[in-house]
Amino acid sequence: MGTEHYFGGGGQTDLHPAALIILIAACILISVLPRRYAYVPVLLAALLVPVQEGVILGGLHFTLSRILLFFGWLRLLAVRVREGSSGMRWTSVDKIFIAYCLANAVMFFLLWGEMDALVNRFGFLLNALGMYFFMRNFVRSETDLDRVAKTLAWFMVMLAVFMVNEQITGRNVCSVLGGVPEITSVRDGKIRSQGPFAHALTAGTVGAVLSPLFFGLWWQRRRSKAVAWAGAAASGAVAACSMSSTPVLVLVAGWFALAMWPLRRHLRWFRWGTVVLLVGLHLVMKAPVWALIGRIDLTGSSSSYHRFALVDQFIRRFGEWWLVGTRYTYNWGWDMWDNINTYVAQGTDGGLLTFVLFIALIAVAFHRLGVARKAKASHPEHARRLWVLGSMLFAHTVAFWGIGYFDQSSVVWYVGLAMIATAVSLKPVGRQRAKVVIGSWEAPNVPQVQPAHSMILARTTACPE
Repeated sequence: MGTEHYFGGGGQTDLHPAALIILIAACILISVLPRRYAYVPVLLAALLVPVQEGVILGGLHFTLSRILLFFGWLRLLAVRVREGSSGMRWTSVDKIFIAYCLANAVMFFLLWGEMDALVNRFGFLLNALGMYFFMRNFVRSETDLDRVAKTLAWFMVMLAVFMVNEQITGRNVCSVLGGVPEITSVRDGKIRSQGPFAHALTAGTVGAVLSPLFFGLWWQRRRSKAVAWAGAAASGAVAACSMSSTPVLVLVAGWFALAMWPLRRHLRWFRWGTVVLLVGLHLVMKAPVWALIGRIDLTGSSSSYHRFALVDQFIRRFGEWWLVGTRYTYNWGWDMWDNINTYVAQGTDGGLLTFVLFIALIAVAFHRLGVARKAKASHPEHARRLWVLGSMLFAHTVAFWGIGYFDQSSVVWYVGLAMIATAVSLKPVGRQRAKVVIGSWEAPNVPQVQPAHSMILARTTACPE
């Protein structure tokens, strides 16, 4: 069973010279860049280098992103020694993310009951908690949030160039980094560009889920127009070049969420209306309402029925997976071994507890974004930033119905959650108004007023509404 577990599965070191050069350059930049830029090389290198590139030490698989995180945390430790407290404000998103990750690890180990499974989950915890809290500690302000969006936009432009070239030539230039094939795969006569990612689906989905972030760069401040529109156009090109229905659907979902801004005060009615609509369809349809998944085919070559069948069996076989999950799903039907639904994977790999915590993580993130947006209603720029992050989260929730983040695409998920936690932790700044306080003591930086008849100090302070 050892080779079935990604971390701790043995194998041999596979590190292309070009990938090694990128790793060395990124580690140097992590050490010498100012603190506000220290995460940029980690983010770019982790997304650019194929996840298959890594080093095997003692049977443990250290991908380049894990090595980068090691150097990144060393830099973070140095910053903490110099600056003291991190200044990170804990949120409910942080806490439930930790609970979800720990439940995932424990349940997966109980499911398999072998040391290889334990090593596998340690790798998962290193990836998830390592990347999430690395970004939480370095991304601490609204300026940092915008800088992350710009960094991802430039990466998206680079990725779009690679994937458009694949459409033209049928060859993947990212193969020079190792880990991905030189000849691009073709399905039903369509070239499916994948860039440095393990599959065209994950490559296109990464472009699609980040699209709201790029539109938001311009929408929030009416600045950074060049990088904003370049990133937005590139994300659309990446989604289209993957030649898959899921990225296109996710792209539309992100745009739809952004377009709901004018109706932000009526979202409760929209949510309940959607629930009523789905329940009504379920009552009148001959098939269950989730059978609609099988009818989605935007490219003419999608495996939509497989996705429907997977969800259908997941619901019907609740008794098989609810406790700690299930080891195998190939007996659920034809091709059911391929679990390409993230929600289903949470249940089959970790039982009902992991599944519920994953749903709760998404729900809490949405809730905190909503509360923070209302608190910053008097500051449209800040409120729009929160709406943009919510649109990105909504795009993720749609993507999870048709894909699992099994390569470096998971970095985008962890970074996105960290951005949300940072955004909701920032204290709202209300409109300022003057408040006069009468006292007999002197406030700092305020001149003392001494009328002839008495000594009166007028102190003006800024008070949030």
